[in-house]
Amino acid sequence: MAKFVVDEEGSRSQFTVYANYAEAFNWFLADPLTDVTLGEATRKTKSIPGHQRRKGPSDQNPVNVTQSQADYLVDPSLKSGNAKPGISFILKTTKNADIDEQRQFTLVGRTLDFQEYFSGKMKYETYFYPSNGGRHTLKLKASQGA
Repeated sequence: MAKFVVDEEGSRSQFTVYANYAEAFNWFLADPLTDVTLGEATRKTKSIPGHQRRKGPSDQNPVNVTQSQADYLVDPSLKSGNAKPGISFILKTTKNADIDEQRQFTLVGRTLDFQEYFSGKMKYETYFYPSNGGRHTLKLKASQGA
């Protein structure tokens, strides 16, 4: 799952957009954003201290477990569970665009900040449908035309 974080600037708060694929979200943008989950997975090792373990609540003879090492993988792209955080929203190209495209994403942050940041940065004139409000129109990047 791709994750895009837009930092706060001035009165605009930080917000995060989640997409199943980075390409799906960047398709709408004139200048693509960088997926923050991109990065190499690293292997780490930790020490597990020795301890006692019982086979059950009535076990009178606990067993000693020796100290050991455990290897694990730290992967920035790891997603735990199926739920996506935030509110869902849809981006859809307007009737003025030469392509009819519609995709759904999730947003953690204020829709006001999303609209303010992306208006004027789209490849096509695009409708923004947040699940908690009405339709907004996101304008083209200035060099893209009308």
